[in-house]
Amino acid sequence: MSSKELGSLLLILGTSIGGGMLALPAVTADLNFTAITLYLLLAWALMSLGALAIVSVQTRFQSDIGFMPLARKTVGRLMSIVTLLFSLLLLYSLLCAYTVATGDVLHTILSYLHLTIPKPLALLLTALLLSSVVYRGIGAADKLNRIFMFIKIATCFLLIGSIFPSDHWPNLHLGQNTYTRDGFLVMITSFGYGTILPAIGEYLQFDRKRLFRVAILGGLIPLALYLLWVASVHAALTPEQLTTLMNSDNTTGTLLQQLISITDKPVLQSFAWIFSAICTFTAFLGVSISLLDFLSGALKIKRTKRPKLALMALTYVPPTLIAMLAPWLFIQALAYAGVACVFLLIILPLWMWVKCRVNVSSPVE
Repeated sequence: MSSKELGSLLLILGTSIGGGMLALPAVTADLNFTAITLYLLLAWALMSLGALAIVSVQTRFQSDIGFMPLARKTVGRLMSIVTLLFSLLLLYSLLCAYTVATGDVLHTILSYLHLTIPKPLALLLTALLLSSVVYRGIGAADKLNRIFMFIKIATCFLLIGSIFPSDHWPNLHLGQNTYTRDGFLVMITSFGYGTILPAIGEYLQFDRKRLFRVAILGGLIPLALYLLWVASVHAALTPEQLTTLMNSDNTTGTLLQQLISITDKPVLQSFAWIFSAICTFTAFLGVSISLLDFLSGALKIKRTKRPKLALMALTYVPPTLIAMLAPWLFIQALAYAGVACVFLLIILPLWMWVKCRVNVSSPVE
C-alpha cells in the first residue's frame, strides 16, 4: 500500500469513525447486542455497495469528480439538481453535527481543567482552528489526519481496555429487538465515507484498483471497531446509565462522564478526552473537505486565494451559526444526514452504476 493510498484510507476512516461512533452507544441504548449487530451489518452492506458504485462510476468519468457532474452525465440534468439538494442537506447536516461535537468536547475538557468558557465560544474556536487546516488543502489535512488517526486508534483500544474490567457481558442480552428509524439513520451516517470518495478519487489519480481497495477497507474497519466499541460500552454501563445517555441533550459530554465514572483509573479520563476529541476532529476534517470540494465543483469556483476564502465562508459560516444557536441537535443532525445518505450514497450511486452498464457507449448528457 502506497503512502497516498494509506493516507486516503486514513481520511476515509477519519470521516467514518468520528461523531457517529460517539453517537452509537446512545442511539442503540435500548437494544440488545444481537439486534445492534444485525442493524450495523445491514447499514454497512448498503453503504459499502453505494461506495463501490461511486468508485466504479467515478473511474469511468475521470475528469468529473463531483456528485453533480456524475449525476448529470449518467441520470440526467433533473437528477443532478436533486443531487445538489441532497448533497447540501447531507454535508451541512454532518458539519453541523460535528461542529456541535467538537465544541462540546472542547467545552467538557476545559471544564475539567476549571477553565469555563461559553459553549458557543468553544464551538467557534474549534471551527476556526480546524478550518485553518482545511484551507491549506487535502495534503495538509491528510498529514494532520494521519497523526490524529494513529492516536485515535491507539486511544480507542486503550479506552476499551480500561473499561474492560468493568464490563458485565450479560448486559448485552438486555434490551429489545425493535429499532427506531432515526437510530438506523445514525448507523447509516456512521458509514458515510462515500462523501469523501470524489476527492479521494482525484487524490489517487482515479486508479481503479487502489480506489476499490481503500473503499472496501474503509467500510470493514469501521464495522469491526463499531461492534467492539458498542459491546464494550453497553457491557460497562448500567441500564439506567444507558437510558440517561439516550435521553441526554449533551450526548458526547454525558458519554465521557459515564465512562470516567465507571472506573477509578485516573488515566481513563485522559484516554476518554483524547479519543472523543480526535473522533470529532477527524470527522470534521473529512466532511469539510467533502463540502469544500462539492461547493467548488457545483459553483465552478477555482481554489485560488480570494475565491477560496469565499468557499471557506460558504462551507463554515452556516453550520457554525446553526451549531451555536442550537447546540442540542447532535443526534438530530446525524439523523437528517442519514436521510440524505440513503439517496446520495446508496440509491444514486447504484442508479448511476446501472445507467453506466446499460449505456456503455453513450452516457446521458
